[in-house]
Amino acid sequence: MRQGGGGIPAITLVIVALGIFGFFVFQNAQPATDVRVIIPTQAVPTVEANAWVAILEQGFGSGSTPLPTVEIPSAPFVPPTLALQIDVTPVSADSLSQGDAVAQQATALLAATPTRPLPTAAPLETQIPVTQIYVTQPPQQWQPPPLIPPLSRDPLGRDHYWFIRPVDSNANNRGLFYYPYGSDGPEGENWRIHAGLDMPNPIGETVRAAADGQVIWAADGLRVSGGAFQDTYSYGNVVVIQHDFGFEGRPIYTLYAHLALVNVIAGQRVLARDVIGLVGNTGRVTGPHVHFEVRLGEPGGTTVPTYANTYNPALWMVPYVGTGVIAGRVTDSAGRVVMDAPVTVRSRASGQVVDTTTTYIFENSGVDVNSDPVWNENFVVADIPVGRHEVVADIGGTRVSAIVNVVEGTTAFVELTTAATPEADGS
Repeated sequence: MRQGGGGIPAITLVIVALGIFGFFVFQNAQPATDVRVIIPTQAVPTVEANAWVAILEQGFGSGSTPLPTVEIPSAPFVPPTLALQIDVTPVSADSLSQGDAVAQQATALLAATPTRPLPTAAPLETQIPVTQIYVTQPPQQWQPPPLIPPLSRDPLGRDHYWFIRPVDSNANNRGLFYYPYGSDGPEGENWRIHAGLDMPNPIGETVRAAADGQVIWAADGLRVSGGAFQDTYSYGNVVVIQHDFGFEGRPIYTLYAHLALVNVIAGQRVLARDVIGLVGNTGRVTGPHVHFEVRLGEPGGTTVPTYANTYNPALWMVPYVGTGVIAGRVTDSAGRVVMDAPVTVRSRASGQVVDTTTTYIFENSGVDVNSDPVWNENFVVADIPVGRHEVVADIGGTRVSAIVNVVEGTTAFVELTTAATPEADGS
């Protein structure tokens, strides 16, 4: 049979079909290429350095109670200053005696701003007596602050620290150590038995009332009409105050002597710390200082008690902060008081000598010094640091000692005798 001349041979179709099939098989056998799909996105966010900023910007906490704020000062800081005030009533020149050069000099001091010289080096060796060197030198340092009166911390109520110190702490308000109450001065001097405390200071230093009261005497002791105070010229210019309180029915007086200027008048009311005068060197002195006395009058008495009625001011004037007072009685084997006996106070903690003094001297002259009505002492050592101390007395060559415990603002009492074992109050 014969095929038609116009058709495609069957074998050709088979070959074409196989070729197409082989092509697809070859394509499927090759590794597939990576397909990259791009999806539209937003920009990559950045990290916020302080996320709280964004939170607060959204108003977070705006409805809560606001915290208190303090205004920040814009002006530069200026330290506060106090205006200088001198609570001294000027004394007119007319009220002063004619030719009173000392009083006129003191008036000029009042008109000027008070200044104090800087501490100076120790004086060179000189022939001037040591007493005069001491009382004419300016204070070398500020004194410790005193406690505040009235003060009576003794559990038995025996203390009576009712007076301030009559001189400020930035001057010298400590008693002269070698001329304490009841003594006759340094060994070998044989001065008059001392009826008060001396506080050496330059002329013009402020003297203040020790407590509230009324001025009983205020005058120039050398030129006042009618004579000197209680007929003694030794005191120079004197102020005497009778205080608003007494002791066991007895009126109390304080006396301030050797003043350069008296700034009050008799009959005037004064308060504690009021200025009553200026330190001077009037009367019988070896240098400028204020002589401070405490006197007790008779019950119901109206006149100023005499020189024979003085008591140790160290038992009436407040001690310094951190200190107390040692009072004691030194007797011999027969129980008699020992006069002018050396007394030494030594710290038990450091072993160092803290202070020294001597026992009172009684001359049986009618104007003797007096033991305190409460303590009945014959020596006092004031402003002793708190703590345990050994008190040593030389009784006719025999060393007698006792231990006492000093408490701030109180009196520690000790008895030293050759008759029995010494006893101490609060040891």
